[in-house]
Amino acid sequence: MFSTLFTLFILWPLFEGGQTGNWVDMHLVQNLDSNPMSRMIWQALKPLLLGKILYTPNTPATQRIIHEVNRTFQELGVFRDLGGMWEEMRPRVWEFMESSQQMDVIRATDCLLPQTLLKNNVTASFFHAQLAGTDWTVADVANFLSTQPAELPSGALTWREVFNETDQCVNLDKLEPVSTEERLVNRSMVLLEDRKFWAGIVFPDIGPNTTELPPKVNYKLRMDIDNVERTNKIKDAYWDPGPRADPFEDMRYIWGGFLYLQDIIEQGIVRALTGIKEKTGVYIQQMPYPCYVDDIFLRVMSRSMPLFMTLAWMYSVSIILKSVVYEKEARLKETMRIMGLDNGILWLSWFISSLVPLLISAALLVLVLKKGNLLPYSDPGIIFVFLGSYAVVTIMQCFLISTMFARANLAAACGGIIYFTLYLPYVLCVAWQDYIGYGSLLSPVTFGFGCEYFALFEEQGVGIQWKNLVSSPLQEDEFSLRTTIIMMYFDSFLYGVLTWYIEAVFPGQYGIPRPWYFPFTKSYWFGEEGKSNKLPLNRKGNAEEPAHLEPGVYIENLVKVYRHGKKLAVDGLTLGFYEGQITSFLGHNGAGKTTTMSILTGLFPPTSGTAYILGKDIRTDLSAIRQSLGVCPQHNVLFSMLTVEEHIWFYARLKGLSEEQVSAEIEHILQDTGLPHKRFSRTSTLSGGMQRKLSVALAFVGGAKVVILDEPTAGVDPYARRGIWDLLLKYRQGRTIILSTHHMDEADILGDRIAIISHGKLCCVGSSLYLKTQLGTGYYLTLVKKEAEPSLSSCMPPPQASFRAVRLQV
Repeated sequence: MFSTLFTLFILWPLFEGGQTGNWVDMHLVQNLDSNPMSRMIWQALKPLLLGKILYTPNTPATQRIIHEVNRTFQELGVFRDLGGMWEEMRPRVWEFMESSQQMDVIRATDCLLPQTLLKNNVTASFFHAQLAGTDWTVADVANFLSTQPAELPSGALTWREVFNETDQCVNLDKLEPVSTEERLVNRSMVLLEDRKFWAGIVFPDIGPNTTELPPKVNYKLRMDIDNVERTNKIKDAYWDPGPRADPFEDMRYIWGGFLYLQDIIEQGIVRALTGIKEKTGVYIQQMPYPCYVDDIFLRVMSRSMPLFMTLAWMYSVSIILKSVVYEKEARLKETMRIMGLDNGILWLSWFISSLVPLLISAALLVLVLKKGNLLPYSDPGIIFVFLGSYAVVTIMQCFLISTMFARANLAAACGGIIYFTLYLPYVLCVAWQDYIGYGSLLSPVTFGFGCEYFALFEEQGVGIQWKNLVSSPLQEDEFSLRTTIIMMYFDSFLYGVLTWYIEAVFPGQYGIPRPWYFPFTKSYWFGEEGKSNKLPLNRKGNAEEPAHLEPGVYIENLVKVYRHGKKLAVDGLTLGFYEGQITSFLGHNGAGKTTTMSILTGLFPPTSGTAYILGKDIRTDLSAIRQSLGVCPQHNVLFSMLTVEEHIWFYARLKGLSEEQVSAEIEHILQDTGLPHKRFSRTSTLSGGMQRKLSVALAFVGGAKVVILDEPTAGVDPYARRGIWDLLLKYRQGRTIILSTHHMDEADILGDRIAIISHGKLCCVGSSLYLKTQLGTGYYLTLVKKEAEPSLSSCMPPPQASFRAVRLQV
């Protein structure tokens, strides 16, 4: 309370030019509220000076406590009265000291005082005893009495006047009884509107009719939430090194009046229970705080590390996303899967190729952090492990993001933005660390908290070491740096599972989507037993099925609808393809040839119906089918950075050939394609005919039992076309080859059987000779011959012109 009055004393010169007056009026309060220099301080002091203290219940027992509590304010009232009396008596005292006869006598004998009184041992001892413990001496008293007091300037303001006037500002009638706690809350809300509420005292264990105090008195102090610490959190939202010594934020219990009121109440309870009136002093001192490194630059840089790492790796993330999605966009991914590449191996290859550059970047970053004294105390091995964990989870996050895009450039642009957006929740989680467990499901949040542990240990001057890897510098903190590393690997596993599931259910433009419950189906994990794929074809115009041949592919009532039912690409197609034969798939543009082949290879899912390849259903056993499947799509699916030999080696290894078998396969393919001189040339340097010939040859690598060729001779010169024909005829034995073409001559020369489709429906199927015999009458040549004109010299009359037509059947 005295500190409050002292504050008002300091603020005095700000109001009314230092003039005195009645400080209790509203004019003073308006000045305090309107002056920007005093408003903030006045808002904090107003509850203490003018505020009420409510209490409940109002019983004889609580009155005993409140009576003792009120003694403090009564003493302040007495002090105020003494100040008023002094102001009233001061002019008379001043007049007495200045012009009274008694003082004149003392001043006239001023020379006798120090000589007579001070030389007398009795009087000297008496004065010394009276002035003991003060800063005054007998000489000072004699000098004061013998010297006329200086007269103050007219209108000058003394500290006594300021104190007396400011003391009038204090409302000492503070205690107000309330019947219930609910009414206490309502009354306090009214007082808070004008900031005239100090606190509310609630005695929950004292009933309305209690007359005696219990031996243990419980009470609650209810105050404005802005004047006390929040009790719903046991620690600061954001940790900073150093003691909690901020006078405005960390000492609310002091300047808000909580501790003063608590001390008054507890002393009142003690006096009410014991009857002892002695007052005990209270001494407050903050708890000691351990040593710490007060390095602002270190603190800022350490805690900004998540942001810097996010920005530093945004480009790498965009490149990874673009590369992964490009293979999907260019159908390279599906082609490799069709050729037998396991999906897990494909993702593993991307993981390794992405991890290596990020680990190199992490190693360089460790060097910068150590040599630049950003993390001078931490172990560099732990820093590398931490950054390596973040590299792993970043790559898995990129894989997850890649499942959302089908265009490489779009993925690169949006992926970087998504990656940075996932960092933003860390800023919120810093303030709400109670939800750190949920926030750790986002890898940038986990990484941010890991960087914070580095900052905390660095500020303690010890850094992260292997011995404190599992501990936290914060009390009651269940997390540690080891926990964040484990959480990043858990996030990696979670992102991997989500990538596997989303890619299977939503494969994008190419691929067969699985049902959402596919992980719970037996067929996904163990496959299905082979089914009979020999179906009768008794339609008119179709040849009898070759009973002596084993069917390699059978299509059963296949239907494919595009654009939400607007375009029927394949309409109930049922057709068989046999081992050891080349079946020519003939039809006009848009007849459904490519769509059917795409369904067989797994690029597109069928709308209804199915197909069996080597006795396995394409809807459930596509992975097993692809082990024996070779394909050459309409466009060349080649890696521009690989050579001809590397292509053959790569696809041969996909088919499971050993190193010795691969070497033989390379030589065999190079000789058959006539490309031994292009062995070490990149495919981007080959001509179109050579690229096409290589694409066809790759479909036969590894002894594929079923080979699907979609217009293999399209866009090549006649020489290359003839070379591809020879290649197909050479590799026909023991394989089921499906060849689509627009050219009747090509179908006639290569096809053991020809299947003609139109508008997605099968028109006829059979050998070339069978179709000519049953559905055609051969070729017709019509010649028209005009009779010769007669000679003009002839005397005979000119005959009528005549023509003779001859029709030949070939």
